Amino acid sequence: MSGQEPATVLRRLRGGLVVSCQAPPGDPLRGPAFMTAMARAAVLGGAVGIRAEGPDDVQAVRRAVEVPVIGLWKQGTEGVYITPTVDHARAVAEAGAEIVAIDATGRPRPDRSTVPELVAGLRQTHRCLVMADVSTLEEGAAAAEAGADLVGTTLSGYTPYSRQGPGPDLGLVAALAARVEVPVVAEGRITTPAEARAALDAGAWAVVVGGAITRPELITARFAAALRG
Repeated sequence: MSGQEPATVLRRLRGGLVVSCQAPPGDPLRGPAFMTAMARAAVLGGAVGIRAEGPDDVQAVRRAVEVPVIGLWKQGTEGVYITPTVDHARAVAEAGAEIVAIDATGRPRPDRSTVPELVAGLRQTHRCLVMADVSTLEEGAAAAEAGADLVGTTLSGYTPYSRQGPGPDLGLVAALAARVEVPVVAEGRITTPAEARAALDAGAWAVVVGGAITRPELITARFAAALRG
């Protein structure tokens, strides 16, 4: 880890853009070398933080950039798969992430642990901050009560009971900002600079953008679809 105090990490993120540099299995850009290059390019463009997936990518990105790194570790694609257990969280922290992102929805975890137990377990061994990825206001409030340092709207639309539909959930951003005392991070389906700006105006502490910046396949598909009419 960088050794920065948690308050310093949060100040560095405030009002800024965090770029999520992730490539799923099968993506030509998957792997630490490509994601490190992507992270460097994002920082050159003004990113104040990077979100990276998996210990290998987190470690490589942490060594390559000076901005705070939000780390996570995906296990599968269904249910609770974002840093699902304390062991996964500790591995991400050990790789150098100043902030560890966890699924903090109300769904059952694979090891049957609770969000408060995961947060407490990580805090026993590491000084990192914890970002709770949630899908509803109630989940965000519960995560903040459990000790999460940041709450993100990452999973809105990805649980069957949360808001569905295109575009970012700016209503959830605003509701969380009014309800919890910890910083709120807007993340999920933000595809334009105007939407990122609107998220800040809604009360977000910082904004995370992923595929709209770092997934050439998706960006190309949008242009190709427009040309096809």
